Amino acid sequence: MAGQACPPPDDRGRRRLGHDLTIHRGQQLTMHMVDWADTVLAMDQAVLGALRTLRADEDSPKFRLYLGSADVPDPMGKDSDAFNDCAVLIEAGTALHLGHGPG
Repeated sequence: MAGQACPPPDDRGRRRLGHDLTIHRGQQLTMHMVDWADTVLAMDQAVLGALRTLRADEDSPKFRLYLGSADVPDPMGKDSDAFNDCAVLIEAGTALHLGHGPG
């Protein structure tokens, strides 16, 4: 949610991977951000569908799923293991966008 901090279980999971999200805050996507971005990544099909309704067809190719063809499971409302599993999956997915393998 816009302006909210990461929930504590998420922050602990990310710190285990070496990321500190204590100053991270959610931010509402704006049309200016969409115009600026080369690619806008969505964590699941529902968000991807919502993004595609925001803009005309010419922007549709810039909207993509983070994991290519799979959803990142939402850990909200689950235990810290679910947050950690999600963090590991997100970390592994970075190779799809940075052009190199993990590690």
